[in-house]
Amino acid sequence: MTNISSDVLIVGAGLAGFTAAVRAAESGANVALIDKSNGELGDGNVLMASGSLRAGGKSPRTNPNELYDFVMAEGVGYPDLVRAWSETCGRAVDWLISSGVKVDESSPGRVWLDQSGEVSLAPIYKKDVGTRALSKLKERFIKFGGHYLSGVEAEKLLVENDCVCGVSGTKSGETIELRSRATILSTGGFSANKEMVKRYIGPHADECKLRGSKQDTGDGLRMAIAIGAKAVNLKYFYGHLISRKALVDEGRGDVAVANELARSEDVTGAVLVFDQESWDAAKDDAFSNLVKTPAPNPWLADNDGEIFSDQAVAGLAKTIGVDQDRLTATLNDYNRAVESGACHSLRVARTGKPKVLRAPFYGLRVVPGITFTMGGILVNGRGQALKENEHPISGLYAAGDAIGGLMGGYRGGYTGGLMQAVVTGILAGENAVRL
Repeated sequence: MTNISSDVLIVGAGLAGFTAAVRAAESGANVALIDKSNGELGDGNVLMASGSLRAGGKSPRTNPNELYDFVMAEGVGYPDLVRAWSETCGRAVDWLISSGVKVDESSPGRVWLDQSGEVSLAPIYKKDVGTRALSKLKERFIKFGGHYLSGVEAEKLLVENDCVCGVSGTKSGETIELRSRATILSTGGFSANKEMVKRYIGPHADECKLRGSKQDTGDGLRMAIAIGAKAVNLKYFYGHLISRKALVDEGRGDVAVANELARSEDVTGAVLVFDQESWDAAKDDAFSNLVKTPAPNPWLADNDGEIFSDQAVAGLAKTIGVDQDRLTATLNDYNRAVESGACHSLRVARTGKPKVLRAPFYGLRVVPGITFTMGGILVNGRGQALKENEHPISGLYAAGDAIGGLMGGYRGGYTGGLMQAVVTGILAGENAVRL
């Protein structure tokens, strides 16, 4: 059996893991970073990211009190963690820049990782954004004497005298034990674990499409729960799409609607209904232009997307296989409510800024796509993993998508995956050294 010792051990080499590793190494600690993939930069979601450093839909340089209020308004955030996140967002951007990561702040109110590079078209994302950021962080990590080990799969947390002192696992089929004064779990969420997705999100949620890393199988969550850690907000995820027959309030945003559809009995049977004005607007999609990726129109039509159109609602209903009378009545009721300003009176009240839909009508078959799960190990504002009684577990920290307590809620509660990774990585890395 191989034995390795360090001051701080980080399990999971995504953006959160590399951030935590660099911060701990900068503080003079002997740091080991492991990842179960064989990739030189791990295999996390950041490698498929657009690079948007958003903080609750706002710039990370927004006043911390405003950020705090925005997140807490969802009703599922944990105050100590949300406060620490809010107060660290701006500093996190400065730290990335000081670490050699190229950041673009040329657009008012927006902060991005460097956007230059190729575009992947299936799925659509910027290939080089995450790779460049992690390469810079790894370079700095090695400079400060850090040790990176790939192909190491952590299986169990080591606990002695009620204190976590490392992990045991395997590398190339052999048992390996990594001991440390502090252990940080940054293994990502559980979006690639179908059993966990069914258990925590919805009984049919395993039919959702995985949009993120196949490595996110809930390893850190499983290990932490096994020693008594508290897990929260597990039913929420970051993803996209909308439900069939307008039976949910799409004004809440597509992240919220994707969550609701994933918990339904018919996860794969949804159709997005819209009109010509909406389809024309998709030719000049603002986000696509911003990140220089193809706009939905005509990309969907040119790449075998199941998109249909008809001058009449009844004709569209027949094409997409839904009841003609029900779809016609639903659309008529919806349009009347929008025109009269009575959207609250609909069977499913609408929020946001709904608009009247006019012929010709379009239908796009959709399915929820899960990019990452929002719930996980509850941590405090110092990145410490908490027990069921919300007291710290000695020696154990968590960061990135492995944590819970920051995201989720009725309207989606998305605070930004990259900012969650960097901020909680900083918090865990800094405080683990002080143990």
